[in-house]
Amino acid sequence: MVAENKNEFRKRDLFLTGALWLISLILPDPHLPYRREFLKKRDFVYLGVLVLLPVIWPGSLFLMGLAGIYAIVALGLSLFLGYAGQISLGHAAFFGIGAYTSAILTTRYGIPTVGAFFASAAAAAACAYLIGKPILKLKGYFLALATLGFGEIFLVIVREARDLTGGVSGIFGVPWFSVAGFAFDTSLKQYCLIWGVLIGLILFAKNLVRSKMGRALLAVAASEDAAASVGIDVARIKIGVFVISAAFAGLAGSLFAGVISTASPDAFGLGLSVLMVMMVIMGGMGTLYGPIFAAIFLTWLTDSLGAYQEYSLPIFGVIFILLLIFFPDGIATRLNTRLIYLISYWGRKRRRERIDQ
Repeated sequence: MVAENKNEFRKRDLFLTGALWLISLILPDPHLPYRREFLKKRDFVYLGVLVLLPVIWPGSLFLMGLAGIYAIVALGLSLFLGYAGQISLGHAAFFGIGAYTSAILTTRYGIPTVGAFFASAAAAAACAYLIGKPILKLKGYFLALATLGFGEIFLVIVREARDLTGGVSGIFGVPWFSVAGFAFDTSLKQYCLIWGVLIGLILFAKNLVRSKMGRALLAVAASEDAAASVGIDVARIKIGVFVISAAFAGLAGSLFAGVISTASPDAFGLGLSVLMVMMVIMGGMGTLYGPIFAAIFLTWLTDSLGAYQEYSLPIFGVIFILLLIFFPDGIATRLNTRLIYLISYWGRKRRRERIDQ
């Protein structure tokens, strides 16, 4: 009897410890001097728009859910590309690893969707760690080509391992995401799930970029030699952010498999990796909200141009070129700068009016 009670207390302690650890990932450290600036007014504005969007635009729930999945991948890639200054053309592979891990575990082995969700992140992170050791020694275009090669290898493995992945046809009948018997089987529920996960990852990313590791990422992006000269373990920092960005992609892949109810190799090709890089560049490198805005815009644009299949690619290219011309630093960076200018102009105008009075 005593042993059973000890086991129950041990399980409860492990559960509480795990829950507190997860909460600590998204909540700011109360002892840091910038704790009051962790969530600004604009953060609440963005979150308010997300909450009201289903009421304002009910027909956009599925499209916004898909945009949220892509935004999770873009957010993780922004940490690797925007903050660490590295480049990857293989994040579609990590996205696919998450989707296939979730699909295989739920359909072949009967694992609950929650367990498959976290297993997808772990599988993508483990693959990123294994390939990151050798390829992150490369820089620039060589690193981009190495990650591109990894993405192509992933597609070959998926197509050839027919017994496990279903080959070219893929895996069908992936169950809806469910928690304690509550199934996310409608567009509204899936929207709330996806964007709830995204908001949690945004808070985690805000904590990360404000931490010691975040400052090290900026130093590595500026100059790896200079960062190494002041004692920063450049290789460890690069592998760490690569693993984190891959885990983000794995989580997004699990959500994608649950929403689409299938995992097919056609969805995880080079085009998706390029699209993710475009989201980060268009949104603004070195920002967290920029890639999310770009993910929403590009998802909507891709869906809108679907009716013009013959001309969709040229139109898409022209729009992308115009955005790069007028927003070279990214949409979020330019709009944020413009907003700061307008606020400062309004403040100066109010001060002049008081002086004149």
